[in-house]
Amino acid sequence: VRKIADMYTKASNVVDQVVELVKELGGGGLIYVPMDKGAAYVKKVAEALEASGIKVTTYERTKGKILEKYRKGEYEVLVGIASYRSPLARGIDLPERVRYAIFAGVPKIKISLDIEEFRPSRAIILLANLRDFVETQKEADMIDKYIADLRRFSGMLRRDEVERIVESIKAGEKLEGFIGRVQELFIETANFLRELLSRENIRRKIKESPYLSIEGEDKPVIVVPDVVGFLQASGRTSRMYAGGVSKGLAIVIVDSEKAFNGLVRELKWYIEDVKFIELSREKLREVIREVDKDRETIRKLREGRVLPEFKDIVKTALLVVESPSKARTIARFFGKPFKRELNGITVFEISTGDYILSITASMGHIFDLVTREGFHGVRPLNGTFIPVYSTIKRCRACNEQFSDPIEKCPFCGRTLEDKGKVIQALKEIAKEVDMVLIGTDADAEGEKIGWDIAQALAPYTGEIKRIEFHEVTRRALIEALKNPRDINIKLVEAQILRRIEDRWIGFELSGKVQDKFKRRDLSAGRVQTPVLGWIVERTKKSRESLMEHLEITLENNLKITHIIPKTKKRELNKLIEKLKESTCKILNVKREEVEVNPPPPFSTDAMLREASRRLRLGVKETMTLAQDLFEVGLITYHRTDSIRVSGIGMKIAKDYINDKWGEKYAKPRTWGKEGAHECIRPTRPIDAGRLRNLIALGVIRLAKRLTPRHLALYNLIFNRFIASQMAPAKLVKQEAEIQVLEWRVKSEGYTKIIKPGFTLIQPVHLVPEVKPGNVKVKDVKHWRAPTLPLFTEGEVIKIMKDKGIGRPSTYAKILSTLLERRYVILTPRRKLVATKLGKTVYDYLKSSFEKYVSEDTTRKLERMMDEVEQGRIDYMDVIRELHSEIKQIAMAEA
Repeated sequence: VRKIADMYTKASNVVDQVVELVKELGGGGLIYVPMDKGAAYVKKVAEALEASGIKVTTYERTKGKILEKYRKGEYEVLVGIASYRSPLARGIDLPERVRYAIFAGVPKIKISLDIEEFRPSRAIILLANLRDFVETQKEADMIDKYIADLRRFSGMLRRDEVERIVESIKAGEKLEGFIGRVQELFIETANFLRELLSRENIRRKIKESPYLSIEGEDKPVIVVPDVVGFLQASGRTSRMYAGGVSKGLAIVIVDSEKAFNGLVRELKWYIEDVKFIELSREKLREVIREVDKDRETIRKLREGRVLPEFKDIVKTALLVVESPSKARTIARFFGKPFKRELNGITVFEISTGDYILSITASMGHIFDLVTREGFHGVRPLNGTFIPVYSTIKRCRACNEQFSDPIEKCPFCGRTLEDKGKVIQALKEIAKEVDMVLIGTDADAEGEKIGWDIAQALAPYTGEIKRIEFHEVTRRALIEALKNPRDINIKLVEAQILRRIEDRWIGFELSGKVQDKFKRRDLSAGRVQTPVLGWIVERTKKSRESLMEHLEITLENNLKITHIIPKTKKRELNKLIEKLKESTCKILNVKREEVEVNPPPPFSTDAMLREASRRLRLGVKETMTLAQDLFEVGLITYHRTDSIRVSGIGMKIAKDYINDKWGEKYAKPRTWGKEGAHECIRPTRPIDAGRLRNLIALGVIRLAKRLTPRHLALYNLIFNRFIASQMAPAKLVKQEAEIQVLEWRVKSEGYTKIIKPGFTLIQPVHLVPEVKPGNVKVKDVKHWRAPTLPLFTEGEVIKIMKDKGIGRPSTYAKILSTLLERRYVILTPRRKLVATKLGKTVYDYLKSSFEKYVSEDTTRKLERMMDEVEQGRIDYMDVIRELHSEIKQIAMAEA
């Protein structure tokens, strides 16, 4: 947990600046010298401080006596090296004494390419920094592989074994076995790095880089910032104590602009909210007052004087989230968590400073409607309706789910796994803590899961609150913990209504379909029926619209497409031959400069559509991948209708754009009015390539392993979001009319980028520039296809959103159900085709129950559910209306 004010200042004489700052700040300081300056510079700084009358000593080896004297005030400051291995940067835990850290120069490392000085840790740092400069993906992948191999193999070796390998390389001795394999890796990596740095273009890029420096010609040395050293050292100033986390101060005296830029940039990969402010005397005095206030409090607490304001200052709380991945991600925000098992449930324990949290997962819904009581699980009582819930049971063998009070699977006879054990574990933890915090997903379904948990735990705890965060990040969690609220009962009522409606209409309509077709594996639902209807209709119209498509490539490489009616094969071949020998005439050409704006960031439907189109991912898989990305803290909540961008989102984009291309390409946009939800966006300014690299380096450690598909979807989300925050592009648009045989064909496209903007991250397709005149045909391609193509999954979801049917949380489920029931199948090109079964079932439902499953009825009900959420209508009135409607379905003949 880090609570540090980070400041920087520039000075012509670093040592004089150190002396001046220590005189102003007084005792309780740690002075860190960059590793590249070495022990001689440590001594120089200490001597300068001593000459100014400051009680100081160097601390280069662990010495308990020196620390004790420092704690008592016999030494005002200690001076040592800024490195994660330095005894001054690790192992010092004196929250009442250490007030500030001064860095006498930016913490940095000089990395030699001499094989005699080879060290795996330094080679990894250098590889990571050079990755930005290689020109091919193949070389970037090679770098990632070297990093992964060096981390894996060197982690298996002791320090003396690494030294032995380096010595054997110097002596030209070849080692055998595992150590021999590592020796080969060291040599291969060193040769690869030398070859990279021998290239003129790489050396030029390093010199032009705002972050890296290269020194020396014969034996080049790369200077890189030491981020880990800075974090380790500055962390001595901010420690946990009984009142939370003490305030600290870190001041960097900038001796290298490039190293400082690199430090600021790379810190963002480790910490979400890091901000350096330029040192001013006024700000310095303000921060040191806060620092000293905490030190005074710590001293009083150490003396046993408990202040009134510190009674119950740190609360114990149970935080319940939905998934184990989310629980693991949160648990890692504040250091290494303590882990325990309770009734088969994993619980992580951490301290945030203000809370001691026990974090665990409900693993989704715990309760569901029973089937055997009342009317499909809802009991009518005196004009109202009472839903009857029981814990969910699951058969691990059959993967079937049940909610009635049974112990054995009715299909295979195995003992069911009962979610009741989760509730039992939560009750036990609730007894141990001051309060319960519900951190389920930020939507109506998450609210209902939270409400269920709250009802079950109410007798076991004094306080239950809801916290809401739209991204699983440390920043968002801390903000949520500061703003707990009560559970929104209107959202809960809307979800109860949705579940009852889904159960009633599903059971009744499914029963009718099953009886009609004598098949127990069929089902029907209010939303899936109109969606099935669209696919049935499009399948029919698509078959009727088959035409011949001719793609004609001209000698100037312009491609034009012309469509003609279905033609017999012999005639078509003659036409193609005629086209190949023909000359086309470009009649009219019009060109104009146009400004093109970027597309908005993703909402759920747009993400599903683009993932289907660009990555050929099904909607179910896309939602699973997005869920994983959300739970490990890489993207914001993925079930949203909003395209709004928050202030934090705009800052993330601005940081990335400024760093990558310069601030002139940034154009922050909110894209929508203020609301509860936001677009789907990355949570940090880290692109997919950098993310892959940081995972390989071990800088970013996620609660779940990412696959190439996860990274592909992340890349799609990241690029779309960054594009949405970039300047428009100025392009040349061309319109041409071309005479091809007896046809006149129009061609449109962009020919040139005059001024790039968002096109830097989302390139546009360019067509050749043409001029009036005759042009020969170079090639002709032919295919037969419908002019009204079959729907993709993404296109169906767009129609659902446009027509107000379904919600972000149900889009994927509706299509999955249609596919599972074999009402619809996917072609090899991932197009949706209605089957004969699907058409027959739809025709039956339309002819027998149209008024209950029409688009208008479904849209009206969705609107009513929204009004329940907003508190405009009573959910019980809607249930009564539904009940009378369902009774009519029940009485109808199959």
